[in-house]
Amino acid sequence: MKRISKYDLVNFSNSFLKHYDIPTFHDSIPELDEILKGHKKIVILLFDGMGKNIIEKHLKEDSFIRRNFSFTIDSTFPPTTAAATTAVLSGKYPIETGWIAWDAYFKKLDRNVILFKNVDYNTDEKLDTNYVQEVLKYQSIVDLINEKDPTNNASMMQKYPITSDGPKCLGQGYRKLNKLLKTSEKCFVYFYFDSPDYEMHANGIDTKLIKCRCKKIDRFVKKISQHNKDTLFISFADHGHVNVTRLDIDKQPQLKNMLRCKVSGEKRSTQFFVKPDYLKAFKEMFLEIYGDKFDLLTKEEVYKQELFGVGTPHSLFDDMLGDYLAISKSEYSLISSSDFYKTIPFKGEHAGGTTEEKLINVSIINN
Repeated sequence: MKRISKYDLVNFSNSFLKHYDIPTFHDSIPELDEILKGHKKIVILLFDGMGKNIIEKHLKEDSFIRRNFSFTIDSTFPPTTAAATTAVLSGKYPIETGWIAWDAYFKKLDRNVILFKNVDYNTDEKLDTNYVQEVLKYQSIVDLINEKDPTNNASMMQKYPITSDGPKCLGQGYRKLNKLLKTSEKCFVYFYFDSPDYEMHANGIDTKLIKCRCKKIDRFVKKISQHNKDTLFISFADHGHVNVTRLDIDKQPQLKNMLRCKVSGEKRSTQFFVKPDYLKAFKEMFLEIYGDKFDLLTKEEVYKQELFGVGTPHSLFDDMLGDYLAISKSEYSLISSSDFYKTIPFKGEHAGGTTEEKLINVSIINN
């Protein structure tokens, strides 16, 4: 997948490392570097799923967030929360961190594991140890900033229950964030909220509920930034969101029987592990059935295209990649209904190859 914008979330993250005079992992964004100069209080506000297409669909041109629009960047590949938020927090690409999807295949366990939850995706069984945190651990930019200079008071404020003391709603988020800003001379805050992504999964992207959520977020950004004029606020997202139609690969038993283990990864960027004797047959049949809806890449093509970014691959990255990766190029998602303990009928999803899922608008306030 070619980058659409000149820069992406990893470049965005590295601008903050550069601002605090910390060695960067990748290029920063020169425009953002200039904006950050001289600011002692910085808050980055990440609203899950509120990409360019969602902002422009639900917020008017004179809304606060749109009036303060600065530039557009790409998400990661896949454009999904596990990969994208980890890219922001680590300053590294999914190929480097191993955070490549909501769930990934771990060869040692022979399981698909939900990375955020340390739970078997197919059975909902909690793993005995914090396996994911152990093998995919990374040092966050928040920790790096604090190591460089603890007086910068870098912290994360993520919606409950992601962090046990996180805000449960935007009102509480305002109070917690406002208190921190009023009592800090210097700070860097990563603020994460799971809306409107949470609601779009269940309802799709077109409902009045989603418009209401976006307007509420717009009011929150306006209120917190206007009450803290000495703080630079940067509002952005991890990815966009699209309405979807799900296809069940179990309805193609001949194709399904060619697999050596359960499918893994995202529904719109799906990893297939194929029995050695069926590699050619799988590709031919998949393209015949789904070729108008999905691009199908070999593992070698994934590496060649630097799909998951650049840098030294994580030691487990190769095992996580299937023999083939199917990337949605339209509204379709793929599931294997028999593989999962339950199938949630999502109406909205992300992680595919469309422009709507990739692009993120960045708004700058109080510069």
